[in-house]
Amino acid sequence: MTNISVSRILCDFLVLVLCAIPLLVFHEFVKPYKRGFYCDDESIRYPYRPSTVTRQMLIVVGILIPTTLIFITEIFRYSVWEKKCSYAFKSYEIKNRSISRLIVRLYNYLGFFFLGVCFNQIMVDIAKYTIGRHRPHFMDVCKPNIGYQNCPQDHSYIDNFVCTGNDKYLIHESQLSFYSGHSAFSFYGAWYTSLYLQARLYKPLHSKILLPVIQFSLFGGASFVAYSRISNYKHHWSDVLVGMIMGSAIGIINAIFFTRVFEHREIPPCDRKLLSDEIEMEEGRPTCHGQSLRNINNQENIKGSQKNTHISQDSYTKERSHYVSSKTPLISPYDHDRHHLIDHRIITPPVISPRKIDI
Repeated sequence: MTNISVSRILCDFLVLVLCAIPLLVFHEFVKPYKRGFYCDDESIRYPYRPSTVTRQMLIVVGILIPTTLIFITEIFRYSVWEKKCSYAFKSYEIKNRSISRLIVRLYNYLGFFFLGVCFNQIMVDIAKYTIGRHRPHFMDVCKPNIGYQNCPQDHSYIDNFVCTGNDKYLIHESQLSFYSGHSAFSFYGAWYTSLYLQARLYKPLHSKILLPVIQFSLFGGASFVAYSRISNYKHHWSDVLVGMIMGSAIGIINAIFFTRVFEHREIPPCDRKLLSDEIEMEEGRPTCHGQSLRNINNQENIKGSQKNTHISQDSYTKERSHYVSSKTPLISPYDHDRHHLIDHRIITPPVISPRKIDI
Protein backbone atom coordinates (compact mmCIF):
# COMPACT_ATOMS: atom_id res chain seq x y z
CA MET A 1 0.00 0.00 0.00
CA THR A 2 1.49 3.31 -1.11
CA ASN A 3 0.55 6.30 1.00
CA ILE A 4 0.03 9.59 -0.86
CA SER A 5 0.78 12.63 1.25
CA VAL A 6 -1.76 15.43 1.28
CA SER A 7 1.08 17.91 1.59
CA ARG A 8 2.51 16.59 -1.67
CA ILE A 9 -0.78 17.20 -3.47
CA LEU A 10 -1.00 20.72 -2.07
CA CYS A 11 2.59 21.35 -3.09
CA ASP A 12 1.85 20.19 -6.64
CA PHE A 13 -1.08 22.60 -6.92
CA LEU A 14 1.01 25.41 -5.46
CA VAL A 15 3.77 24.83 -8.02
CA LEU A 16 1.20 24.79 -10.83
CA VAL A 17 -0.26 28.10 -9.62
CA LEU A 18 3.21 29.63 -9.39
CA CYS A 19 3.88 28.57 -12.98
CA ALA A 20 0.68 30.31 -14.07
CA ILE A 21 1.50 33.61 -12.34
CA PRO A 22 4.00 34.76 -15.02
CA LEU A 23 1.25 34.42 -17.61
CA LEU A 24 -0.91 36.89 -15.70
CA VAL A 25 2.03 39.25 -15.23
CA PHE A 26 2.86 39.26 -18.95
CA HIS A 27 -0.70 39.91 -20.10
CA GLU A 28 -1.61 42.53 -17.51
CA PHE A 29 1.54 44.46 -16.69
CA VAL A 30 4.21 43.98 -19.36
CA LYS A 31 4.30 46.05 -22.53
CA PRO A 32 5.77 44.57 -25.70
CA TYR A 33 9.08 45.83 -27.02
CA LYS A 34 8.50 48.82 -29.31
CA ARG A 35 10.00 47.93 -32.65
CA GLY A 36 10.36 50.34 -35.54
CA PHE A 37 9.46 49.67 -39.16
CA TYR A 38 10.14 50.58 -42.76
CA CYS A 39 7.10 52.29 -44.23
CA ASP A 40 7.52 50.46 -47.54
CA ASP A 41 7.51 47.05 -45.84
CA GLU A 42 4.62 45.30 -47.56
CA SER A 43 4.63 42.37 -45.11
CA ILE A 44 2.98 44.54 -42.40
CA ARG A 45 0.43 46.30 -44.61
CA TYR A 46 -2.20 43.57 -44.84
CA PRO A 47 -5.79 44.33 -43.78
CA TYR A 48 -7.06 43.32 -40.38
CA ARG A 49 -9.28 40.23 -40.36
CA PRO A 50 -10.99 38.41 -37.50
CA SER A 51 -9.57 35.06 -36.40
CA THR A 52 -11.03 31.85 -37.77
CA VAL A 53 -10.01 30.14 -34.52
CA THR A 54 -10.32 32.59 -31.64
CA ARG A 55 -8.25 32.36 -28.49
CA GLN A 56 -11.28 31.26 -26.48
CA MET A 57 -12.12 28.53 -28.98
CA LEU A 58 -8.52 27.30 -28.95
CA ILE A 59 -8.37 27.09 -25.17
CA VAL A 60 -11.68 25.24 -24.85
CA VAL A 61 -11.06 22.77 -27.68
CA GLY A 62 -7.33 22.41 -27.02
CA ILE A 63 -7.95 21.43 -23.41
CA LEU A 64 -11.25 19.58 -23.81
CA ILE A 65 -10.05 17.11 -26.46
CA PRO A 66 -6.86 15.91 -24.70
CA THR A 67 -8.63 15.76 -21.34
CA THR A 68 -11.48 13.70 -22.79
CA LEU A 69 -9.12 11.29 -24.54
CA ILE A 70 -7.09 10.79 -21.36
CA PHE A 71 -10.26 10.13 -19.35
CA ILE A 72 -11.57 7.59 -21.86
CA THR A 73 -8.21 5.83 -22.18
CA GLU A 74 -7.67 5.42 -18.45
CA ILE A 75 -11.23 4.24 -17.84
CA PHE A 76 -10.86 1.73 -20.69
CA ARG A 77 -7.59 0.35 -19.33
CA TYR A 78 -8.93 0.21 -15.79
CA SER A 79 -12.25 -1.48 -16.56
CA VAL A 80 -11.32 -3.67 -19.55
CA TRP A 81 -7.63 -4.49 -19.87
CA GLU A 82 -6.81 -4.58 -16.16
CA LYS A 83 -10.08 -5.94 -14.81
CA LYS A 84 -8.55 -9.33 -13.94
CA CYS A 85 -5.12 -7.99 -13.01
CA SER A 86 -5.87 -5.47 -10.28
CA TYR A 87 -3.89 -7.52 -7.74
CA ALA A 88 -0.69 -6.91 -9.73
CA PHE A 89 -0.79 -3.13 -9.35
CA LYS A 90 0.10 -0.96 -6.41
CA SER A 91 -2.62 0.16 -4.04
CA TYR A 92 -2.88 3.77 -2.89
CA GLU A 93 -4.28 5.50 0.16
CA ILE A 94 -4.64 9.02 1.49
CA LYS A 95 -4.87 9.38 5.27
CA ASN A 96 -5.59 5.65 5.64
CA ARG A 97 -8.38 5.84 3.09
CA SER A 98 -8.04 3.73 -0.01
CA ILE A 99 -8.06 5.59 -3.32
CA SER A 100 -8.52 4.08 -6.75
CA ARG A 101 -5.45 3.91 -8.97
CA LEU A 102 -7.66 5.39 -11.71
CA ILE A 103 -7.78 8.66 -9.76
CA VAL A 104 -4.02 8.55 -9.25
CA ARG A 105 -3.44 8.06 -12.97
CA LEU A 106 -5.75 10.89 -13.99
CA TYR A 107 -4.04 13.15 -11.47
CA ASN A 108 -0.65 12.22 -12.90
CA TYR A 109 -1.31 12.51 -16.64
CA LEU A 110 -3.63 15.52 -16.49
CA GLY A 111 -1.38 17.27 -14.01
CA PHE A 112 1.63 16.99 -16.28
CA PHE A 113 -0.49 18.02 -19.26
CA PHE A 114 -1.49 21.30 -17.61
CA LEU A 115 2.05 21.84 -16.38
CA GLY A 116 3.18 21.59 -20.01
CA VAL A 117 0.49 24.08 -21.01
CA CYS A 118 2.03 26.59 -18.59
CA PHE A 119 5.56 25.89 -19.83
CA ASN A 120 4.47 26.30 -23.43
CA GLN A 121 2.69 29.61 -22.85
CA ILE A 122 5.55 31.01 -20.79
CA MET A 123 7.93 30.36 -23.68
CA VAL A 124 5.46 32.00 -26.08
CA ASP A 125 5.07 35.12 -23.94
CA ILE A 126 8.80 35.51 -23.38
CA ALA A 127 9.35 35.57 -27.13
CA LYS A 128 6.37 37.83 -27.89
CA TYR A 129 7.11 40.53 -25.34
CA THR A 130 10.89 40.64 -25.74
CA ILE A 131 10.94 40.62 -29.57
CA GLY A 132 7.83 42.69 -30.34
CA ARG A 133 7.56 41.69 -33.99
CA HIS A 134 4.76 43.42 -35.90
CA ARG A 135 1.87 41.36 -37.19
CA PRO A 136 1.00 41.47 -40.91
CA HIS A 137 -1.92 43.84 -40.14
CA PHE A 138 0.17 46.18 -37.98
CA MET A 139 -0.15 49.27 -40.22
CA ASP A 140 -3.90 48.84 -40.62
CA VAL A 141 -4.43 48.68 -36.84
CA CYS A 142 -1.75 51.08 -35.57
CA LYS A 143 -2.10 53.78 -38.24
CA PRO A 144 1.23 55.43 -37.27
CA ASN A 145 1.49 59.19 -37.59
CA ILE A 146 4.61 58.75 -39.73
CA GLY A 147 4.79 56.58 -42.82
CA TYR A 148 1.19 55.40 -42.91
CA GLN A 149 -0.25 57.67 -45.59
CA ASN A 150 2.93 59.06 -47.13
CA CYS A 151 6.12 57.04 -47.24
CA PRO A 152 9.46 58.90 -47.32
CA GLN A 153 11.62 58.17 -50.34
CA ASP A 154 14.84 57.68 -48.39
CA HIS A 155 13.82 54.23 -47.13
CA SER A 156 14.52 55.30 -43.56
CA TYR A 157 13.84 53.22 -40.46
CA ILE A 158 11.01 54.77 -38.42
CA ASP A 159 11.02 54.21 -34.67
CA ASN A 160 9.73 57.52 -33.26
CA PHE A 161 6.15 56.95 -34.31
CA VAL A 162 2.87 57.13 -32.41
CA CYS A 163 -0.10 54.89 -33.18
CA THR A 164 -3.23 56.89 -33.99
CA GLY A 165 -5.62 53.93 -34.06
CA ASN A 166 -8.58 53.87 -31.69
CA ASP A 167 -8.48 50.26 -30.47
CA LYS A 168 -5.73 50.07 -27.85
CA TYR A 169 -6.12 46.32 -27.41
CA LEU A 170 -5.59 45.63 -31.12
CA ILE A 171 -2.59 47.97 -31.16
CA HIS A 172 -1.11 46.05 -28.25
CA GLU A 173 -1.76 42.70 -29.95
CA SER A 174 -0.38 43.89 -33.29
CA GLN A 175 3.12 43.93 -31.77
CA LEU A 176 3.06 40.30 -30.63
CA SER A 177 3.57 38.37 -33.85
CA PHE A 178 6.59 36.18 -33.00
CA TYR A 179 5.97 33.43 -32.41
CA SER A 180 2.49 32.00 -32.93
CA GLY A 181 0.86 30.98 -29.66
CA HIS A 182 -2.00 29.27 -31.50
CA SER A 183 0.43 27.07 -33.42
CA ALA A 184 2.53 26.28 -30.35
CA PHE A 185 -0.46 25.34 -28.18
CA SER A 186 -2.20 23.22 -30.81
CA PHE A 187 0.95 21.25 -31.65
CA TYR A 188 1.84 20.85 -27.99
CA GLY A 189 -1.55 19.26 -27.35
CA ALA A 190 -1.29 17.08 -30.47
CA TRP A 191 2.14 15.71 -29.58
CA TYR A 192 1.47 15.15 -25.88
CA THR A 193 -1.86 13.41 -26.52
CA SER A 194 -0.54 11.30 -29.41
CA LEU A 195 2.45 10.04 -27.44
CA TYR A 196 0.24 9.38 -24.44
CA LEU A 197 -2.18 7.32 -26.55
CA GLN A 198 0.68 5.45 -28.22
CA ALA A 199 2.05 4.45 -24.83
CA ARG A 200 -1.18 3.65 -23.00
CA LEU A 201 -2.99 1.90 -25.87
CA TYR A 202 -0.05 -0.20 -26.98
CA LYS A 203 -2.06 -3.43 -27.23
CA PRO A 204 -4.16 -4.01 -30.37
CA LEU A 205 -7.64 -2.53 -30.14
CA HIS A 206 -10.74 -3.86 -31.89
CA SER A 207 -9.64 -1.87 -34.93
CA LYS A 208 -5.96 -1.50 -35.77
CA ILE A 209 -6.57 1.78 -37.57
CA LEU A 210 -8.49 3.49 -34.76
CA LEU A 211 -5.43 4.81 -32.93
CA PRO A 212 -3.65 6.11 -36.08
CA VAL A 213 -6.86 7.85 -37.16
CA ILE A 214 -7.16 9.61 -33.79
CA GLN A 215 -3.52 10.68 -33.88
CA PHE A 216 -3.78 11.90 -37.47
CA SER A 217 -6.91 13.87 -36.57
CA LEU A 218 -5.05 15.59 -33.74
CA PHE A 219 -2.26 16.72 -36.04
CA GLY A 220 -4.73 17.63 -38.77
CA GLY A 221 -6.60 19.89 -36.39
CA ALA A 222 -3.36 21.42 -35.14
CA SER A 223 -2.25 22.11 -38.71
CA PHE A 224 -5.57 23.76 -39.54
CA VAL A 225 -5.20 26.10 -36.57
CA ALA A 226 -1.63 26.97 -37.56
CA TYR A 227 -2.39 27.60 -41.24
CA SER A 228 -5.42 29.74 -40.40
CA ARG A 229 -3.13 32.18 -38.62
CA ILE A 230 -1.38 32.88 -41.92
CA SER A 231 -4.56 33.22 -43.99
CA ASN A 232 -6.06 35.55 -41.37
CA TYR A 233 -2.97 37.79 -41.52
CA LYS A 234 -2.31 37.23 -37.82
CA HIS A 235 1.21 35.88 -38.25
CA HIS A 236 4.01 35.64 -40.76
CA TRP A 237 4.78 32.14 -42.00
CA SER A 238 8.01 32.06 -39.99
CA ASP A 239 6.06 32.83 -36.80
CA VAL A 240 3.82 29.84 -37.43
CA LEU A 241 6.74 27.55 -38.27
CA VAL A 242 8.62 28.41 -35.08
CA GLY A 243 5.41 28.00 -33.08
CA MET A 244 4.89 24.52 -34.51
CA ILE A 245 8.48 23.54 -33.69
CA MET A 246 8.43 24.93 -30.15
CA GLY A 247 5.04 23.43 -29.30
CA SER A 248 6.13 20.05 -30.67
CA ALA A 249 9.39 20.13 -28.71
CA ILE A 250 7.67 20.95 -25.41
CA GLY A 251 4.99 18.30 -26.00
CA ILE A 252 7.56 15.59 -26.76
CA ILE A 253 9.83 16.51 -23.85
CA ASN A 254 6.92 16.65 -21.42
CA ALA A 255 5.44 13.30 -22.49
CA ILE A 256 8.70 11.34 -22.64
CA PHE A 257 10.91 12.87 -19.94
CA PHE A 258 8.52 14.50 -17.44
CA THR A 259 5.39 12.33 -17.61
CA ARG A 260 7.38 9.26 -18.76
CA VAL A 261 4.38 7.75 -20.48
CA PHE A 262 6.35 4.83 -21.92
CA GLU A 263 7.55 3.68 -18.49
CA HIS A 264 4.06 2.94 -17.10
CA ARG A 265 2.41 0.94 -19.84
CA GLU A 266 2.75 -2.75 -18.91
CA ILE A 267 -0.17 -4.99 -18.08
CA PRO A 268 0.87 -8.35 -16.53
CA PRO A 269 -0.57 -11.74 -17.54
CA CYS A 270 -3.96 -11.98 -15.87
CA ASP A 271 -3.56 -15.37 -14.18
CA ARG A 272 -3.76 -15.60 -10.41
CA LYS A 273 -2.23 -19.09 -10.49
CA LEU A 274 1.06 -17.47 -11.38
CA LEU A 275 1.03 -15.60 -8.09
CA SER A 276 -0.23 -18.43 -5.84
CA ASP A 277 1.90 -19.23 -2.78
CA GLU A 278 0.81 -22.87 -2.80
CA ILE A 279 3.25 -25.12 -4.61
CA GLU A 280 1.81 -28.16 -6.28
CA MET A 281 4.11 -31.09 -5.88
CA GLU A 282 4.74 -33.91 -8.38
CA GLU A 283 1.85 -33.39 -10.76
CA GLY A 284 1.53 -29.70 -11.05
CA ARG A 285 3.98 -27.15 -9.82
CA PRO A 286 3.26 -24.22 -12.14
CA THR A 287 5.95 -22.27 -13.88
CA CYS A 288 5.78 -18.71 -15.12
CA HIS A 289 3.84 -19.90 -18.15
CA GLY A 290 1.49 -22.27 -16.35
CA GLN A 291 3.32 -25.51 -17.32
CA SER A 292 3.60 -28.32 -14.80
CA LEU A 293 6.96 -29.57 -13.58
CA ARG A 294 6.33 -32.96 -15.16
CA ASN A 295 5.74 -31.40 -18.57
CA ILE A 296 8.92 -29.39 -18.31
CA ASN A 297 10.86 -32.46 -17.22
CA ASN A 298 9.59 -34.34 -20.26
CA GLN A 299 10.70 -31.46 -22.44
CA GLU A 300 14.09 -31.50 -20.74
CA ASN A 301 14.50 -35.24 -21.34
CA ILE A 302 13.70 -34.83 -25.02
CA LYS A 303 15.99 -31.87 -25.31
CA GLY A 304 18.76 -33.70 -23.46
CA SER A 305 18.53 -36.75 -25.70
CA GLN A 306 18.71 -34.60 -28.78
CA LYS A 307 21.86 -32.90 -27.53
CA ASN A 308 23.35 -36.26 -26.42
CA THR A 309 23.94 -34.98 -22.91
CA HIS A 310 25.43 -37.33 -20.32
CA ILE A 311 23.59 -36.24 -17.21
CA SER A 312 22.96 -39.29 -15.06
CA GLN A 313 19.43 -40.17 -14.01
CA ASP A 314 20.39 -40.25 -10.34
CA SER A 315 21.87 -36.76 -10.52
CA TYR A 316 18.85 -35.45 -12.39
CA THR A 317 16.45 -37.03 -9.87
CA LYS A 318 18.42 -35.54 -7.00
CA GLU A 319 18.38 -32.07 -8.49
CA ARG A 320 14.70 -32.42 -9.32
CA SER A 321 13.80 -33.61 -5.82
CA HIS A 322 15.76 -30.79 -4.27
CA TYR A 323 13.95 -28.29 -6.47
CA VAL A 324 10.48 -29.73 -5.71
CA SER A 325 11.05 -29.96 -1.98
CA SER A 326 12.40 -26.43 -1.73
CA LYS A 327 9.92 -23.73 -0.93
CA THR A 328 11.32 -21.12 -3.21
CA PRO A 329 8.70 -18.66 -4.40
CA LEU A 330 7.37 -18.75 -7.91
CA ILE A 331 8.94 -16.66 -10.59
CA SER A 332 7.70 -13.27 -11.54
CA PRO A 333 4.96 -13.26 -14.21
CA TYR A 334 6.59 -10.19 -15.71
CA ASP A 335 9.76 -11.97 -16.89
CA HIS A 336 9.15 -12.91 -20.51
CA ASP A 337 12.55 -14.47 -21.33
CA ARG A 338 10.97 -17.90 -21.83
CA HIS A 339 13.90 -19.79 -23.30
CA HIS A 340 16.31 -18.55 -20.66
CA LEU A 341 13.95 -19.70 -17.89
CA ILE A 342 13.45 -23.18 -19.37
CA ASP A 343 17.21 -23.73 -19.75
CA HIS A 344 18.06 -22.63 -16.19
CA ARG A 345 15.03 -23.52 -14.09
CA ILE A 346 16.80 -26.22 -12.03
CA ILE A 347 20.30 -24.86 -11.74
CA THR A 348 19.01 -21.38 -10.90
CA PRO A 349 15.56 -21.61 -9.26
CA PRO A 350 13.38 -18.65 -10.19
CA VAL A 351 12.34 -16.06 -7.63
CA ILE A 352 9.32 -13.82 -7.55
CA SER A 353 9.78 -10.11 -7.98
CA PRO A 354 8.35 -8.18 -5.01
CA ARG A 355 7.85 -5.10 -7.17
CA LYS A 356 4.35 -4.33 -8.25
CA ILE A 357 3.56 -2.24 -11.28
CA ASP A 358 3.26 1.47 -10.69
CA ILE A 359 0.26 3.43 -11.91
